[in-house]
Amino acid sequence: MSLPSEGLVSVASNVQPQAIGTGSRVAKGKTVLIDNYDSFTYNVVQFLAEAGADLVVYRNDKVTIEEIEALNPANIVISPGPGHPLHDSGISIPCIKHFAGKIPILGVCMGLQSIYSAYTGIVEFAGEIVHGKTSEIAHDAKGLYAGLPAHGVVGTRYHSLAAQLPSLPKELVVTSKTSSGVVMGIRHTRYTVEAVQYHPESILSVGGREMMVNFLSWSGGTWDANPQAKVDAAAIERAESTTEPVLAMANDGGAAAPASAPAANGSAPAPAATASVGTILERIHVQRLKDIAATKAVPGFSQRDLDIALSLHLAPPLINFPERLQRHAARGLPGVMAEMKRASPSKGDIDPTAHAGAQALAYARGGASVISVLTEPKWFKGTIHDLSLARRAVDNLPDRPAILRKDFIVDTYQIAEARLAGADTVLLIVAMLTDEHLKQLYDYSVALGMEPLVEVNNPEEMTRALRLGAKVVGVNNRNLHDFNVDMDTTSRLADAANKGGVILCALSGITGRSDVAKYLKEGVGAVLVGEALMRAKDKRAFIHDLLGLPSTSAAADTVEGSLVGHGTLVKICGLSSVEDAVAAAEAGADMLGMILAPGTKRTVSHAQAAEIIRAVRALPGSAPEDAVALDADAVAGLLEHGVTPEDWFSLTVKKLRSRAGRRPLLVGVFRDQPLAEVASTAQKLGLDAVQLHGRSEGIEWAKFLPGRLVIRVFPVGADAQIGTGLLRDV
Repeated sequence: MSLPSEGLVSVASNVQPQAIGTGSRVAKGKTVLIDNYDSFTYNVVQFLAEAGADLVVYRNDKVTIEEIEALNPANIVISPGPGHPLHDSGISIPCIKHFAGKIPILGVCMGLQSIYSAYTGIVEFAGEIVHGKTSEIAHDAKGLYAGLPAHGVVGTRYHSLAAQLPSLPKELVVTSKTSSGVVMGIRHTRYTVEAVQYHPESILSVGGREMMVNFLSWSGGTWDANPQAKVDAAAIERAESTTEPVLAMANDGGAAAPASAPAANGSAPAPAATASVGTILERIHVQRLKDIAATKAVPGFSQRDLDIALSLHLAPPLINFPERLQRHAARGLPGVMAEMKRASPSKGDIDPTAHAGAQALAYARGGASVISVLTEPKWFKGTIHDLSLARRAVDNLPDRPAILRKDFIVDTYQIAEARLAGADTVLLIVAMLTDEHLKQLYDYSVALGMEPLVEVNNPEEMTRALRLGAKVVGVNNRNLHDFNVDMDTTSRLADAANKGGVILCALSGITGRSDVAKYLKEGVGAVLVGEALMRAKDKRAFIHDLLGLPSTSAAADTVEGSLVGHGTLVKICGLSSVEDAVAAAEAGADMLGMILAPGTKRTVSHAQAAEIIRAVRALPGSAPEDAVALDADAVAGLLEHGVTPEDWFSLTVKKLRSRAGRRPLLVGVFRDQPLAEVASTAQKLGLDAVQLHGRSEGIEWAKFLPGRLVIRVFPVGADAQIGTGLLRDV
């Protein structure tokens, strides 16, 4: 058998039909195959001919619709082919549009993409390039798949493009897919038009011959004329009404709907109704693809826009996620990942009014090592803005928690978005991703400085995570396909994680110290707590209970608490002579202020200020200038890595008291002067602190005055109130 480069050829005469299955009947008439210039066309022809087709083959640019119509064909097959269907499929798309609803149409590989494009669906990069890879196919047991077993259908894949689910046309439904969610089959809701992305004609595929026989048994243009396809009226109505199209045409309890099969860890199957639209994870996967596509389409939010922002170094500073998680491991304390989430698919609303910033600050003050922020909007009612607020709320804590973007990450776009919003790490769920896609996302995150938290739920996923080289692996006790919780899931996988040398985290279902104590004995290094912590009235007490620590008063975290048992700091300002400055220092003043702003009665010149500074530093027992410089080591010594991070005000009180105890701090007072003048004067005089007393100086000036304490003055009105908005950026 051969296919010429020009014209057409009948090929059925030299191949003997083979009976496959029982009760099959081949529709009478010609089977027209449109060849998209692909070597796999030979295999497709072979399978069809063996099944009894009377074949006629045309190159995609050597035939017209009129010529095909003149043959009065029984059905049409669109072959595989290289390139993109919009540019390289020749007459394929016009042929589909003309014959759909009149006769059956089968698409293979590019044939599927041509059908998808014919109904205005988008075909783009599949997220992986596969050449000869075999994948188990989850299918709905209808149409091409009628009569095929629930498990064991295997497809051989040669493609880099795939139908994009967010653009799924209303006329089409997904009939099959891989475990990672790549579309492997589509079907028209009412017309006998169906296609597969993989190659059923490949020697490594399983079920391909049966699919060809099923196709050849169809006649006419609609499903209602082909009851053997099992696409009944109820399935059609359900497919056309659902907004969650994954496996949408499966019957309740359909043979191959993956949600109706037991999960890998032995948890109970989801209800049959869920199987008709895919598992919860699959539905979330589809929705996130739609969400990402919509966000990218907004001007200013494209991938290019994010890349430019990253190249301009607009992302805030990072901290090391694994290190922060293990900060207190030497003391036998686990890292606590405290989660901000308003709702979940399993529990519904938890706290719809929760404010991400307030929640994050409460968690941080309670001793959380990581703040996990749910940013999925539909089921968890979160946004990327929540993550930004959480980061800003804890940003001024000298020993702040790491920020985790907890979401269903399927695109590098989400990782770039997280980095710019202030995340230190992101969650990657192995169950959603192929190995190739998982590595792509992992490598991209690491390239941005963020070591991901890699989530698994069964031994096979743990093996994949370890093979990836992940440093932090979280075991989700909740199966994301059916959302059932099994607290022993972490225990079963602990040995593998410990042997792999990773930081093991237990995720989901943790409600108290007893859960944590059990996991600590098994080598768990961190726990993630969501709902229980969201519902806890006293976040600090709850976190301390998880850590096995006694709960302390929240007042200890306040400025007032840090002043208990200590004297008040005293600042003498407006000093204009050496005598007054020395007298104030000898009287025990902690800070000495000199007005360097022009136009006041007590303004001093640079020369006068320099004389005062020399005299004070020459006093007996005074420390030299560099002894009170603001440096990282001094800050670290004050922090002492306590379990509960201090806020900025508490730490500043400690720093002031520590430094002023050695000699008075020398403060230069400025008012509405240029930043360059302030910085130059502070450097020239060797000031310990700068006081900004005007109305034009921004809080951000502090970053341009390194090594010096910066004091910003706010005027208080007659009503004892500070002007609206003046403190918002402090």
